[in-house]
Amino acid sequence: MISHQLANGLRIRVAPMLHTRSATLALCFGTGSRYEAAEEQGIAHLVEHMLFKGSARYPTAQSISEAIEGVGGVLNASTDKELTVYWSKVASRHTDLAFDLLSDMVRSPRLDDEELDKEKRVVLEELGLAQDAPGEWVHQLLSETLWPDQPLGREIAGTPETVNSQTPGSIARYIRRTHGLANAVLTVAGNADPDHVIKLAEHRLGDVGEPAPAWVSATSAPESAQVSIQVRPTEQAYLAVGGYALPRNDPDRFALRLANAILGDGMSSRLFLEVREHLGLAYDVSSYVVGFHDAGALVVAAGVDPDQSHEALDAILREIDRLRQGPVPETELRKVKEYIKGRTWLGLEDSYSVANWYGAQALLSREELSPDDALERLEAVTADDVLRVTQRIFSGPWLNLAYIGPDPDADRFRERLTAR
Repeated sequence: MISHQLANGLRIRVAPMLHTRSATLALCFGTGSRYEAAEEQGIAHLVEHMLFKGSARYPTAQSISEAIEGVGGVLNASTDKELTVYWSKVASRHTDLAFDLLSDMVRSPRLDDEELDKEKRVVLEELGLAQDAPGEWVHQLLSETLWPDQPLGREIAGTPETVNSQTPGSIARYIRRTHGLANAVLTVAGNADPDHVIKLAEHRLGDVGEPAPAWVSATSAPESAQVSIQVRPTEQAYLAVGGYALPRNDPDRFALRLANAILGDGMSSRLFLEVREHLGLAYDVSSYVVGFHDAGALVVAAGVDPDQSHEALDAILREIDRLRQGPVPETELRKVKEYIKGRTWLGLEDSYSVANWYGAQALLSREELSPDDALERLEAVTADDVLRVTQRIFSGPWLNLAYIGPDPDADRFRERLTAR
């Protein structure tokens, strides 16, 4: 991987993959919904949409799509809580076109008033679709439970009120505040010449870069288990059990990743084997970790028969307890390490994944690790490390619950959580 930095602070990372005939270019910004004021909620996501609606040299959404699809390329973007990425994947001979298109979209958006009104309606349809999917929305409900009235807990797409309140002026101000080139990383992965990429960046992205924006610190954990319930007449009940974990750069993050894989990542995880295969209490059950600058969470999610929701919760809590009671057997630890290694390498076969890896590392991590570096850290984790991190995480007022489904016994849920 080749690293370079322009005088304006723009970082460039080029990962050659010369066996391919394509390249992925990504402009990654260290911003997202966490950087919004309450009245701006959803503006980061709305900005992402608006950058596809026209720019100085590509004045309409149609001209943007025709430019990239005219060479068989792909153009897309994503907005998260702390990272926004605009990217394109093209045959390598069209790298210059993709770069020209991306840079013009980001640096010279048109922000047409009529197009903004159209895109607001699209975003609100997207928000409604998310709310209509209880298996997805339960995760948002848990985020609101963990970080109430905070940017980390708010829905990325915003609310109808905050989305409709945005104007071309507010959009432009947000872009100036958050999309500065000193707050960006250009990553290119695939069949690309690093020297040529740097020359392109100096030509199109060499102007003065604004500094990185500030984010609001997350508040401390509540002193008791929280239960959030949305009653819906669904055929299945959806549970999300979780609590605070580690910030993204915590030294124990590799041990936590292994602990999560043991607990609920994959069909050979403890939760899947016990809750689904042995007890038959859930069609699907899994766990995951998220990490932010100063906070994090570990979450277990399951879809269950409403009449078995309490039994399913008990089974989940037993597996959490078991993980913090004693060291993981070496055979199980070895199996999980190989599982993570294999999934990591499979995920990095695509140039987009490689570009995204290095962009996120440069913007979000205190140290930039290659995949080999990260897996070497993972390999060094011991069973005692896993036990230490689970005892560190699964203690005190750790457990919280979000539930969507037919009317449950909320007090019974709370009793189960507080008894642990």
